Amino acid sequence: MESKHKNVLIGALLAVVFVMAVGYAAFATTLTINGEATITSNWHVGFDMEKDEDVPGVVTATKTTGTTDPSGTVTYSNDQNATINATLIQPGDKVTFTLTIENYGNIDAQLNTPVVSLNGEGSDENPGDLIVKEGNIIFTVTAPNPTTIAEGETATMTVTAEFDPSAQGVGTVTSSSITVTSLAEQA
Repeated sequence: MESKHKNVLIGALLAVVFVMAVGYAAFATTLTINGEATITSNWHVGFDMEKDEDVPGVVTATKTTGTTDPSGTVTYSNDQNATINATLIQPGDKVTFTLTIENYGNIDAQLNTPVVSLNGEGSDENPGDLIVKEGNIIFTVTAPNPTTIAEGETATMTVTAEFDPSAQGVGTVTSSSITVTSLAEQA
């Protein structure tokens, strides 16, 4: 009986040593991964800065009466900010600006509502997200369309500067400017 117990004890000890050897081998294994990865995505969404008042269709002026045409200019401090200047003469005069936003990168972009701010020393008499008013000039900005653009695609937005048609006279402000800031995020 004693030899039977010895055999069982030796068998149990061999089993424990075997389990320990397998466990050590499992935990002592080193995983090595060799290779290279390159990220090739590019994010760049902004205004097409080549489209200013010298490009046909970017600035369109409509006069109501008189001999002097209303006018406007578009300038860019960078491809995120467009400055719109309008000079209007009579109530009802209007200048419409068409701004183009392009996806220069290779990641789809979701275009958000732009930020509009009045320039100069005046103050916005009609604080709203897309409507700015100084004196008799009202700027109305439309959100970009379409709102999602893929690589190489464009979207347009319009800015309308209008001499308040309900104004009784020319008033003191017939020129004003705003800055429109384009906002986009990954689609």
